[in-house]
Amino acid sequence: MAQSILVMFHCNQHTGYAIGSLEKAFKQAAIQAGFEEGNILWSYRKVFSSEENVFSINYFCPRDTVKLKEVLKAHDVGTILAFDLPHPSPIIRTARKMGVSNVVAYWGASMSSIYKGLKLFIRRCQWILQAGAAPDFFIFESDAMLRTATHGRGIPSRRTRVIPLGVDTNIFFPAAEERYAQKIFSIPINRKIIIYSGHMEERKGIRVLMNAMLELERRQRLEPVHLLICGNKDQQSNIYEDMLINSQAKKHVTFAGYRTDVPQLMRSAYLGTIASTGWDSFTMSSVEMLSSGLPLIVSELQGLKETIENGVCGFYIAPGDYHALASLWLKYIDDIELREQHAKAARKRAEKLYSIDAQVTRIAQTLASKPISPNEIYRDRKLEEY
Repeated sequence: MAQSILVMFHCNQHTGYAIGSLEKAFKQAAIQAGFEEGNILWSYRKVFSSEENVFSINYFCPRDTVKLKEVLKAHDVGTILAFDLPHPSPIIRTARKMGVSNVVAYWGASMSSIYKGLKLFIRRCQWILQAGAAPDFFIFESDAMLRTATHGRGIPSRRTRVIPLGVDTNIFFPAAEERYAQKIFSIPINRKIIIYSGHMEERKGIRVLMNAMLELERRQRLEPVHLLICGNKDQQSNIYEDMLINSQAKKHVTFAGYRTDVPQLMRSAYLGTIASTGWDSFTMSSVEMLSSGLPLIVSELQGLKETIENGVCGFYIAPGDYHALASLWLKYIDDIELREQHAKAARKRAEKLYSIDAQVTRIAQTLASKPISPNEIYRDRKLEEY
């Protein structure tokens, strides 16, 4: 019987958002790496719909290692691809005992703070002691994330890969004079739509967007602008809408909720903004905006700033600087030629660096890579920079 691959997530089944895109990419990568579709298994913390080859396994529940053993044995699993898999981990120890030859951890967030000197040396020593319970390879979406592994957890750089998120450029593409969002939300056609798409945690900077809209009102420049925010669920938007009470800006902001028509909405937009105030990864929405031909304004934070080339397809702002954000919005609105230049550069950057095909191929190559023996002596000159 051909060996199987188990793709593991620490979140619940049907989470959506970026997880949905990763599920598709992981499946394509597994097939490209040589696994038959029927031999691709999936696990989640909670499973809501009973499906073949889908299992409920919680990374952080020791009792679930029994379930894992059963799955690995019954399906002859030779490879595990796990999202945000910590190390050391009982999952990995169990996998090794059951004969799994290759464990790849895909990280969508930072692993640690950055250390130097003695603190970094201690973490390298910890890696040596715990290497038997660590993945063979770690995939990160940005250089900033990778550095938290090599200079935060002491992981050898040869165990790491940077594979940026990929976007389907055939789904997210520019379209001149698209009016979809204007029709759906009754937005006046004379307004330029600025779009945000993503989660609604405080660190994602929705408060900064609200303050920028209020700043435009103070400058008496609200009229040409409409802010479209996608991703809110339940009552998540309430605290931000309350910021706009008794302001004219309230009429220029739409909270669209969780959407399945994001490609059409982005084609209706004039530019994109991600104004995060805390750590932010290499976000899927950022590459979707670029692929849609939207100039992109982002906070100058860790992996997020890697998505654009500053001054070429967008601009950086300091985290929380809503004054600068409002000014950049107006800069694009007042300078149509600049907007068009950056729009073309954004699309070109997405096609060159962030296509789904490139992402899938790189993940497939990692899945097919020869595992590194955990007993190898740890030497890595690239980490000796402190």
